Amino acid sequence: MKPLYQKIEIQKERLFIVKNNKVPQFDGLFHFHPEYELTYIHSGSGRSFIGDRMVTFNSGDLFFLGPNLPHSWESMFNINQPSQSLVIQLNSALWKGAWLEGEELEELKVLFKKSLRGLKFRDKNNLAVADKMFQISRGSNPMKNIIELLSVFETLGRSQSYEYIASPAYLPSYRENDYLKINLIYNFVHLNFNRAISLSEVANLVNMTNQGFCRYFKKITRRTFFVYLNEYRTGHACRLLSEGQFNITEVGFQSGFQSISNFNKQFKLVVGCSPRDYINQLR
Repeated sequence: MKPLYQKIEIQKERLFIVKNNKVPQFDGLFHFHPEYELTYIHSGSGRSFIGDRMVTFNSGDLFFLGPNLPHSWESMFNINQPSQSLVIQLNSALWKGAWLEGEELEELKVLFKKSLRGLKFRDKNNLAVADKMFQISRGSNPMKNIIELLSVFETLGRSQSYEYIASPAYLPSYRENDYLKINLIYNFVHLNFNRAISLSEVANLVNMTNQGFCRYFKKITRRTFFVYLNEYRTGHACRLLSEGQFNITEVGFQSGFQSISNFNKQFKLVVGCSPRDYINQLR
């Protein structure tokens, strides 16, 4: 299992690095790192756990996350279309200090402060921002790349079409050991969500009592374990429903729900509509 603390390979004297990720499916690893992260979803859709919230993402979405904000990207597998994201990660050790105190950079300071909760942009400017990000990824002139990057931040700093992700009270103050435990649980759910899972089974996985585990999981994720499990199962059900290969009953059981009535109930709680209405919206 991959470690939760992610070491970003960026030289200490570099202001930023660019990554173009193209994979069959984003793996859903719950991780954190000290770098700011600007992520554009070029293709693919799925869900992301960011801080204490789960949000969905689709092609064209843009996210800006502050340092040490835990997050994961988990996309739906599509044999005809890989998942692709363009990511710019900023060396947070260099994006601070006296040079940011000038009044000309006030918008940038405000944007960085907002990013501590995570920002999701839904804006007509996302495509223009993405074009600049791609230019930066291909650019060979460091000074021009920095100018383009500052232009990106100017656009984002002036945008009004964004939403905060993590709750106002959220503080990423976990120890690395906490992430190791949570990732162990997430990996277990990923491998076993389609069968019945007992509370004691998961608690034993991290050597805790049932009661202690419940308190611990809710403290870290701001949701109960079974709320998370139902969210995960529902996400899988959405993928199966969108593929159209199975009927609603088959999808419910393949997603780990033990009865169709419970499937319908939990699906509506998470998605906001019934499975049948969800299918109709896809048509």
